Amino acid sequence: MVKWTEKYRPKRLDDIIGNSKVKEDLLKWANSWQNGPPKKRAVVLMGDPGIGKTTAALALANDLGWQVVEMNASDSRNAEAVKNVALLGAMGETFSDTGEFISSKEGQRKLIVLDEADNVFGREDFGGVRIIAQIIINTRQPVILIVNDWYALKKRSSVIGSKVITLSFTKPRSTSIAKVLRFIANNEDLTVSDEVIRKMSERSGGDVRSAINDLQSLAIGRNTIELKDISTLGDRDVSSTIFKSLATVFHTGNCKRSREAFFNLDENPEMLILWVDQNITNAYRDPRDVYAAYDALSRADIYLGRVKRKQYYGLWGYANDMMTCGVSLAKTREYRGYVKYQFPSWLSKMSRSKGMRDARDGFAARLGKHTHSSGKMALQELLPYFRQLYVQDREFQLTMTKRLNLTEEQVGFLLEAKPDSHKVKHVFDAIRKVEAVSRPSKKDDEPEEEQTESLPEAKEPGTPPEDKEPEEPEPEKQKNLFDF
Repeated sequence: MVKWTEKYRPKRLDDIIGNSKVKEDLLKWANSWQNGPPKKRAVVLMGDPGIGKTTAALALANDLGWQVVEMNASDSRNAEAVKNVALLGAMGETFSDTGEFISSKEGQRKLIVLDEADNVFGREDFGGVRIIAQIIINTRQPVILIVNDWYALKKRSSVIGSKVITLSFTKPRSTSIAKVLRFIANNEDLTVSDEVIRKMSERSGGDVRSAINDLQSLAIGRNTIELKDISTLGDRDVSSTIFKSLATVFHTGNCKRSREAFFNLDENPEMLILWVDQNITNAYRDPRDVYAAYDALSRADIYLGRVKRKQYYGLWGYANDMMTCGVSLAKTREYRGYVKYQFPSWLSKMSRSKGMRDARDGFAARLGKHTHSSGKMALQELLPYFRQLYVQDREFQLTMTKRLNLTEEQVGFLLEAKPDSHKVKHVFDAIRKVEAVSRPSKKDDEPEEEQTESLPEAKEPGTPPEDKEPEEPEPEKQKNLFDF
């Protein structure tokens, strides 16, 4: 059975609902390739899943007659795969589906699309970062990176963050989604009331793909879809977003509504309390209200602490009541106007330091194994002295990088630099040069000299033996920089 999301995927940019400014900027960037590679050769399309990022990239290629080289979630995620498919495709010319040569000099291009680019590399393969950076800097063909979490990609490399154009997709309105659902229903000879269409478009939460999939799942084995049939879809998309829930808590003085706003969220209280904590001062302006709100939140934190110590999750309900009802009823007056709710800064800091913490722990494990100690002891007792030697002594730096088989992230941690910085690259370049010099220069086809033992000269009987001084052994020579 053909999926309707593919069957009704827009073929042109104009057919994609919403995001008019983004589509205009995307087309403007594509047209800038007519006179050769522009200053910024890659575009990042970011936004929530299902709102049309991949569709926009493919529609752009179709509008301009470009070939597409695409890597998506089904491709193997490692540096070698990205290098073989995307990097090689970005560096050369291409052929059409019929075998005709496509010349970029004549304005014909191929579009390199890296879908879910924020997941294209994992912890097991740090090399993917360098490959993506190489693509962005050196590509001779237009490149589009599609991400759900832009920060997850940008934090890994300064090149990726500064050498691209970023375009952010926003969720289309439910009325626009309703038009799409109505078109599909009419085309598939489905009898669906306007009320059902409206309900399905609202429950999608701006996810067009989700709405179309829901319509197709309800249409299996029937020609008419009624309002009662929507209940069979479950509550997958009914839950409110965190921002709407925060608005309910801070702007209403209704305890029941505030509690229900957080109940529908698929988040645990330890995460939700961070959101409330971050936004109390954004929503409340009276110092007395701020004090009362934080007092209620501190009680919620006490309950969460007891849950952690006692492992009694029945206390979660009390924590939820204090961070919703308690905070909502803390205000003495109603606050009007727009409030820009913020992502918890604590989570942002932890997210930024995750790569550094992973590199630190990985280094500690290797140093602990090398010194026959634990990783914890390596961090607490050995790291300060090791780092000082590593920064100041060049020979020690190269030797230990080689001996511990350190990664770029771990070297960057020791040097307090980014993994793709010149400091880190200089270390690995120096190691490669030393290894090249240390290799034997003898040619493979040069025959080895035969080792023959010289026989002692024959002497006449009765001749006394000659006294010889014992030969001193030659001192061992250091073969290379990594031998002691």
